[in-house]
Amino acid sequence: MKKFAGLVAILIIWLIAVQLELVKPIFLPPLSDVALSVKESVLTLNGVITIFQTLKRTIIGFFFGLLFGISFGMFLGLNKKLYETCEWFVDFFRSVPVTAMFPLFLIFFGFGDLSKIAMGAWASGFVILVNTIHGVWNVKKNRKLMAMTKGASRTQILTKITLFETLPYTFAGARIGISWNLIVVIVAEMFIGTEQGIGKQIYDASVIFDTATVLGMIFVIGMIGYGLNQMMLSLEKRVVHWEGNPAA
Repeated sequence: MKKFAGLVAILIIWLIAVQLELVKPIFLPPLSDVALSVKESVLTLNGVITIFQTLKRTIIGFFFGLLFGISFGMFLGLNKKLYETCEWFVDFFRSVPVTAMFPLFLIFFGFGDLSKIAMGAWASGFVILVNTIHGVWNVKKNRKLMAMTKGASRTQILTKITLFETLPYTFAGARIGISWNLIVVIVAEMFIGTEQGIGKQIYDASVIFDTATVLGMIFVIGMIGYGLNQMMLSLEKRVVHWEGNPAA
């Protein structure tokens, strides 16, 4: 119950502000209007399709970002000299907002779903890449030495030790990455031509000053983001089940 104390307090203040007309409805609409907007978003066919389109772009983009981040992260993490050569590239592009690169993605991938998926993959991929590299660097040397003394091959050390000890770092990057992916996809839907998507719905509502719909969709986005994060945490507990166990 303590988790929702802050939310309950905000809702109470919201209700009081609306009832006393302390704020104009265009800035703070009644909660009932926002609730109706959320209901239409999750219980109507058009609303479900809208959410599905955004989720589809997010998940596909995240998959490619994960593939890029893990593969190149492992490769660069295992080759420090090569990483030192490529460090400027990694630091440069992970520091540039994807939104600033919208025109380039449009030139290469067009106005369709492919550009939005590519943007999301780019945003999540670099977060996973950096976390994976640091995961490789933090693998316990004693375990690797022990495995080598027992005759383990490089492939066995890579698959049985390095990969598994890197997973907690990779999952940490993946949780952040999937959130970034969702954000970038929604922003792309707002400003790049698309027929359906949460971002498109927010943009259309903002043009006609439909604040209730905007706030309703923001609530939906927050719940989607929370749900995706919980799914990643649940998957992490299943996959990295040894984490925190001294005997592991």
